[in-house]
Parts: sequence; C-alpha cells; structure tokens
Amino acid sequence: MPSRAPLVLWLGVALLVTGRAGFAQSSALAPPGPTASPAPSSDADTNPSDLRLLRAAMEGAVDEVSRALAEKASVNATSDSGSPALAIAAVHGHLSVVKALLDAGADHSMVDKTGASPLMGAAAQGHTAVVEALLAAGANLHAADRNGLTAVMAAASADRPEMIRFLASKGANVNTADKQGATALMAAAYAGHQASVTALLQAGAAVNLTDESGRTALLAAALGGDPAVARALLARGADLHVRDLAGSTALAYAAANGHVEFVKMVQEAGITGGVDSALALAARGCYTEVVRVLFQAKANSNSDLQGTPALMLAAGAGCTDVVRELVDRGARLDATDPDGGTALMEASARGLPAIVEMLLARGADVEIRNKRGQNAWGLAAMGGHQDVIELLRAARQQTAEKDKR
Repeated sequence: MPSRAPLVLWLGVALLVTGRAGFAQSSALAPPGPTASPAPSSDADTNPSDLRLLRAAMEGAVDEVSRALAEKASVNATSDSGSPALAIAAVHGHLSVVKALLDAGADHSMVDKTGASPLMGAAAQGHTAVVEALLAAGANLHAADRNGLTAVMAAASADRPEMIRFLASKGANVNTADKQGATALMAAAYAGHQASVTALLQAGAAVNLTDESGRTALLAAALGGDPAVARALLARGADLHVRDLAGSTALAYAAANGHVEFVKMVQEAGITGGVDSALALAARGCYTEVVRVLFQAKANSNSDLQGTPALMLAAGAGCTDVVRELVDRGARLDATDPDGGTALMEASARGLPAIVEMLLARGADVEIRNKRGQNAWGLAAMGGHQDVIELLRAARQQTAEKDKR
C-alpha cells in the first residue's frame, strides 16, 4: 500500500496552483486497496445462495462456491458496493475461486460502483496468477474505471513493480493517463515507490509527460519528497527546470512541504529558478531548516507570495523561529501586503505574543494602519488578545517616553 495514503491536498503550493485538482485528487494517485468492499450484501431480499457465494468468494472456499452455484446462486451476484463475486475473489487472490467462477460463466467485465474491474483489483494487490487467469478469459487489460484509472496505474500506486512488469509484458500502456492527466509514473513518484518508478521507466514510461496543470513526475516526486526517486527520474531525462502552469518548480514544491533533503538535492542538481518563492512557501509552512538552506542559495528575505511578504506569512502562521530567521537576514519589519497589513498586525490579530514581542523588540511600528484603517492594537482588541494588547501598550508608552526626551 502507498506510504502516503490517503493523499493530502496541495498544502504548500495552494496559492501558486490554479485549483486544487491534480495529484491530490487524481484517481491514478488514489489509495488503491480493494476495488470494492469484500463484505457480502446485507440486503434482506438477497438470495441466501448469493450471500453464500459472496462469502465463499471472500474466504477462498472453492467447495462452498460450487455448492452455492448448485443452489442456483447467481454467478454474478454482487455485494453492497456493487462488487461481483469474481472481483471479491480476485482482490483477495483466491485463484481457485476465480477459475471456478470463470468456468461457471462469471462476467469478467463486470465492475463495481466506481467502475473498477476484477482485473484492477487483482493488479492493485499484486496477484499475478489471478490477473493472468482473467486475461486468459478475455478480460480487458486496458479498461479504466470512471476516473480513468487502469490496472497498471493501480499497480504503480500500490508499489507492485513485478505486477507492472507483468502487465507491460502483456501490452499494458504505461503512459495512459487518468481524466486529470496523471500517469502511473506520477503515482509511483509521488508515493516514493522507487522500485515501481524503475519498473515503469524500464517499461517505457515517458518521464516528462504533464497532467492538466502542467505537472510532471518530477514535480510529483518533489511533493512526496523522495530524493532517490527524483534522481532516478533525472537520470532518465526528467526536466529539472520544469514549471507547472502556475510557474512553480520542483524546488517550490519541495520547500512548500518541508522536504529539506529534496531541496538540497535539486539545488545540487543545478536548479536555479524560484528560490525566492520557495523561501516564502517554506516560511509559511514553518520549515526553518528549509529557509536556512534557501538563504544559502541567496534567497531574498523580502520575498513574497502574491504580494504578501514572507515575514507576514511566517508571523501569521505562528512560525517563531522562521520569523527570527527572516528578521536576522534583513526582512523589512513593516513591509505590507496588498491590503496594507504588516507582520505585526498579523501576529496581533492572531494572538501570538511571542512573535509580537520579537517584532516590537526589533522596532516594528505599532501605529501603521492597513487600508481599512486598522492598526495592530485594534486587531488585537477585536480578537480579545489581552496579552498582546499589553505588549502593544508597553511599546507605545516606551515610544512616547522617548519622544518626550
């Protein structure tokens, strides 16, 4: 099973990516698992013989299958999820039951409610002998579920390198994409399945195909954070400098998700673009080590995301260490976002006294107002953050005393 299931949404790059589809919601990257619930139907109207058949298919009891069929069970009886007995047996790897059902006339093309076939379920679970039996009976190797997921995609997502090789040897197209353009290679790369990535590349997987958002297998690897997978892709000609349709690079993807070793690796490989945006993404995610690595690559402490300064992003997220790192590196304390807000305002509004105190100690201006006329004091008051209000009051008094002198 994938090490990163269920898949997360685009945490770090959400502001840079148009929409939230792609890897995170792609069927090719969904956790494979069984294609349908193996549990027999609990419907009171279900034929008892059908229930017996479904249970026997799940348990691999071939003699019980024969008895259920002799009692007039439907060979294509389905569970609550719409999974036929053949699919239940296939996903559990019960070869003798699969063969018995096929011999009795089971329809190998029947699918569950997601459109997944018995072949897909067996492929996801790595049951080569079952897949071979289904193919021999005429099952469609190229069939896809309603989202475009094929057997080879399911195998890649589940890290089944031997299954990938077997399917490829039977003619499976390893470059087929789901409805969002995600491929088997992207699935394996995201999940960090190096053996499956290698199997796909050896089978002819195209390394620079893009999904509907312009994302490649390398960007999938950057999101997952596995440097070894990325190296394998780069060795096969992956474009290190590729950008998605929103302009984000592998460096940005890795930085946004805190993958410091991946960040180091792509820098060593020669990536140069997107350092400043990567810094802002890492700052928003509280990834202090990534921020430090990016500063070594000459990232600008005053970088921003869509006009919001990295310092403000870090302050709003409560990233005390990152705020300190940015300020130490020269970030402008009173830099504003498009609405006129500052890091001090953001920290005050969110009730973050440690960050407020740090910014005040470094000289942040208490009196700056945003475009709605609000200052840090007012924002803290609106949130009922009394501890922050006291810090701001003390800073204002200190400033007044200095002015008197």
